[in-house]
Amino acid sequence: MGGRFGYGPLNLDNVKLKGHENKSNVFDKPWHAKVWAFAHLTGALGIWNLDVSRRFRESLPINDYVNFSYYEKWLAALTNILVCYKLVTEAELNKVVEETINKQRSGLGTDEAKNKKCTGNPNWDAPDRIAVMKTLGWGGGSVRESELKPKFLNGEKVETIFGNPNPDVKGGHTRLPGYAMGREGIIYAYRGVHVFPDKNAHGFGEEPQPLYTVEFSSRDLFGKDAEAYHKVFLDCWEPYLRRSR
Repeated sequence: MGGRFGYGPLNLDNVKLKGHENKSNVFDKPWHAKVWAFAHLTGALGIWNLDVSRRFRESLPINDYVNFSYYEKWLAALTNILVCYKLVTEAELNKVVEETINKQRSGLGTDEAKNKKCTGNPNWDAPDRIAVMKTLGWGGGSVRESELKPKFLNGEKVETIFGNPNPDVKGGHTRLPGYAMGREGIIYAYRGVHVFPDKNAHGFGEEPQPLYTVEFSSRDLFGKDAEAYHKVFLDCWEPYLRRSR
């Protein structure tokens, strides 16, 4: 959250937030829950990875990305993924949308959908329920065994690069926030070797890299108007960092 100027402050009403953690319905609208569930079910097919899904959300047209709500971004990106990986066709989607607008029942009924094979690859089976529940409960681990040794030590001053460290894709996916590019920080902790999302999101393999938690001053990130006593901690892969000059 944050990191962009011109959007105004985040106004959090403590009165309205009180007791929110006990709210029985965590989704503001019913369709939010459906999008969330469908994204996890299709992700469990194992055809794409988490980093790919993030890349598709980031790749939405800028006007859509700025104006869409959270789950609208999820739905739009997931739709593009399904078409890209040939699980559905644009014609099928257009038919469902047209029938929905006209309040007609889609021709792709429950039984038909259940028995329908993916058009792109007949070997793709329905997601495994146990695997889906395990992922929801524990997440998907990104730690990898590796002989790579960390280049930086705790307490060492570092500087983040400006741009994307992936030479294979110009302007591709990265987990380094734009507001933290080209900034000075201090290595707070080494976290082991993890899947490198900048490569994994584009199909170049996991290429695990050392991961660090880096401490930044809020003023170094957001300017002199930020509170001096605030700190921001970001997880940064080693290719994002270089020794401070």
